[in-house]
Amino acid sequence: MIVNILYTLLFFFLLTACTSKENNGLKNMDDITPKSSSTKKQTLPIVTSKDSSLISYFSSLETWKIDSVNELESKFIPDRFSPIKSKKLIIYSSSDSTHFLTWKYKDSVDAKRAFYNFLDCIEKPCKPIQLFEEKKISSTNMLVLKDDKTLIYLKSTNKLNLKEWLVFFHLNKTSDGFDMIIEQVKNSKTKWYSSTKEKYKPLMK
Repeated sequence: MIVNILYTLLFFFLLTACTSKENNGLKNMDDITPKSSSTKKQTLPIVTSKDSSLISYFSSLETWKIDSVNELESKFIPDRFSPIKSKKLIIYSSSDSTHFLTWKYKDSVDAKRAFYNFLDCIEKPCKPIQLFEEKKISSTNMLVLKDDKTLIYLKSTNKLNLKEWLVFFHLNKTSDGFDMIIEQVKNSKTKWYSSTKEKYKPLMK
């Protein structure tokens, strides 16, 4: 009887010892499950590429000291109207950056549709503007120019020299004149012009 009791106690002792060793050898699933390198969604950058050759395109802007020109992947309202050609860039200088966006359409109908829809939301938050309305719609300096088939949008923290840009567009054969020009100097209201080559005059109702 005593012998049986002793064997029973020995059996339970050995069983307990083995179970303890097995538990010590187990790993937590959290330790062996691969973890994501990032818990946040990765957002695509607005600037997608850099092309130093684009700098030469702006070489006629003698007052600028351009460091680099980067392309944009962002979509804007004028992109919805099937432009046959577009150029969307950020121009970087030592003291400023300027958005330079142009769209070319197959005819004047598409250009007008793009322009009038753009007036509903040039900047976000959207502040629709009517033709010839004097209104502050951007916190920066801004130019919007339209001719028969072309729409151009410029914005910058530094002042945009309208005459200098008209010379630039003429030299680069972008346009010989614009029937609609919207200029807004920072912290001021919009002004409206039309132009012929390098000269411009106010537009009124």
